[in-house]
Amino acid sequence: MKRKSTAFPKDKKKEVVSWLLKASTPIAQRRALAEKWLEEGRYTNYRYNVETCQDGSKVYLLRPTWLNKGFDFQVNVEGFKSKTRTSRGGTAEMPSHVDVIDDLQRKVKAYPDLEETFFDSICDIYDCLEPDDILKEHPVLKKINTGLPMDKLLKIIKWLFIEQDLTYWLQTGRNMLMSAMEEKVFSLANSK
Repeated sequence: MKRKSTAFPKDKKKEVVSWLLKASTPIAQRRALAEKWLEEGRYTNYRYNVETCQDGSKVYLLRPTWLNKGFDFQVNVEGFKSKTRTSRGGTAEMPSHVDVIDDLQRKVKAYPDLEETFFDSICDIYDCLEPDDILKEHPVLKKINTGLPMDKLLKIIKWLFIEQDLTYWLQTGRNMLMSAMEEKVFSLANSK
């Protein structure tokens, strides 16, 4: 008899890929991700640079992660430091839902007259519009100096929505994060 299996390499290859995902629906976003991942090689760790912020920092995805048996990714931002939790190791540059909500709450408190604009912008991201296009439509958001720059925050939210759609494939997806922002940031009651 001869072994069929092969030995796993001790050191995985590391690949960095620059990739821009523009899709007009959550289903199209999921499809594009799945098709991109079909190109991945075995025994390889991937970093996908998916957005460039105005300050030059990158929003990037790390794969594989193990939450959903490898069909998942981790959203990161170069230079990001959480204000809501202690981050270390592989999560040092990983913004969480709590980070996003906290940042939005601080923005709404500092700029109450822009609350509706903030909400409309988040709704546009929810509907798969691109962050840079939203900022062109609402240039006042570029002047916000509380918390994260708005372009960075919107790009993080875009990818957290996509991550949620993948994690909860046929369930609630982006709706859970949107609901949390509606309730905790914009004081909108849950409509049951």
